Amino acid sequence: MKSVIKKYSRLWAVLNCLLLVMVLSISCKNQTPKEPVSPEEDPLSAIEAMVNETKALAKEEAARVDEKTQKALESLRSVKFDPETVGEKLYQAILAGKDLKMEVFLFKTLNFVPAQADVLPAMKSELTQLAQLMAAFPAFKFQIAAHTAGVGDPILNLTLSHHRATSIVEALEKMGVAKSRMKALGYGDELPIADHTMPEGREANQRVELTFVK
Repeated sequence: MKSVIKKYSRLWAVLNCLLLVMVLSISCKNQTPKEPVSPEEDPLSAIEAMVNETKALAKEEAARVDEKTQKALESLRSVKFDPETVGEKLYQAILAGKDLKMEVFLFKTLNFVPAQADVLPAMKSELTQLAQLMAAFPAFKFQIAAHTAGVGDPILNLTLSHHRATSIVEALEKMGVAKSRMKALGYGDELPIADHTMPEGREANQRVELTFVK
């Protein structure tokens, strides 16, 4: 019986020594500064470190972009955008932080003479304000898409819509917007948004839209 007790006493002593060694080892690790982990030693930790670094850089970049946006919007405070015009809608969308590539901006005053593509004097105020906004955001690239009412020959409507979009791009270019930032698109009557058999439907279908390049 005494031999058994002696045996377990030795075993207990050994276990206590091992436990002490483990506690000391953990304590030393906590006090020692961590060395950078190489991908070979710990690939998961290395990947996690890379992800954290990427997130930090993205956050810094977002802050810089936001600062640029705020400065650009500040420069536009003196511009009195006409209500419901494309410039005013775009300004409000930027101010609200919307994803511009998901939005469609409808021009208010681009109402062309039937079968013609000339930019009329009544349209120039809206285009001038848009050009001022684009000057404040030189990185913006966008498309001008013209649509017709859905009456008459589809081929002629397609050609007419392209000429109208091109006329708007040329007018904006004269106002200082680089042509490389713009693209003219003509859809004719291919994409109606209302019933073309009704007068109000034809009026809605004949429209010009601004969208951003995705």
